[in-house]
Amino acid sequence: MRAWLRMKQWTVIAAVSVAGACIAAPAAQAGAARSAAAESRIVPIAATRPAPLVTNPDVAVGGKRGLPAPAMSPDMVMANAVRQAGTLRLLRRRDRRHPDAVNCGNVACRAGLPATKDLLGTQQPQLRNYFCGPATVSEMLAQMGVKLNQWAAAKELGTTQNGTDWSDASGYPVPRVLNENQHMTQYVAVALPWSPSTRQLRTFEADLVTDINKGAGVPLAGNAYEVAGGPHLVGNPVNQTIMHWIDIRGYSDGGKVTNYEDSVHDASSIGWAAGVPAYSSLASSTMVNILGARGYDW
Repeated sequence: MRAWLRMKQWTVIAAVSVAGACIAAPAAQAGAARSAAAESRIVPIAATRPAPLVTNPDVAVGGKRGLPAPAMSPDMVMANAVRQAGTLRLLRRRDRRHPDAVNCGNVACRAGLPATKDLLGTQQPQLRNYFCGPATVSEMLAQMGVKLNQWAAAKELGTTQNGTDWSDASGYPVPRVLNENQHMTQYVAVALPWSPSTRQLRTFEADLVTDINKGAGVPLAGNAYEVAGGPHLVGNPVNQTIMHWIDIRGYSDGGKVTNYEDSVHDASSIGWAAGVPAYSSLASSTMVNILGARGYDW
């Protein structure tokens, strides 16, 4: 992780609500079949397609509010839409089976899923001050039963002293490398605007709860953009602007709290490492704000 101000490309992805009218069974089945076919074609290649780059806009101290989100590649926009549609159908089906769903106040409750769930703790200190991307990928793969050390991950990601890109001419490095090294899920990127909306928060919560409960559970990657004076990850100095990858490993309160691990902990190359816990939690509303202007891979 470094306090650097070089930014890549993001977009606003249309959020989906987990509430809504029921789908008739034949239509739902046909939709699921189309979605599965689309996912098998579109999602695996999206992270490998070139994505446009943007420069980092000037940011006022204390917030990122009011600035538009840059566009993502058309392939990734489509891939995320396919995955979001599948998640919406899944949660709707679970909603209908849950006898008390109407009285639930969070995604997990409505879907009859655990109120709290964490994946295996795999935190490892990043080996260089710009190795948060490789450390995050190594941590995530370990949670999925795959060994890939930080040096190998850095090579596959194309990490430089400027860090690991959100997107670049080769596509989206983090979801691409995750997809190349495991078969439990196909990762796509969700870019968030400077000030994520309530609907985008609800979409993040739905994506979080869905992935953590997917099979044996798969983690998410968060790309934090912390603005000096604004909200920061636990232990990070609030007077600095910081960009940082993290492993999102679980949730509490039905998705309203995000649980994550941080590779800064115990990292000898980071001056404030002693104050950063290995495992932390933040309100999902705060987490989404921190991810604003970057996003997450799920």
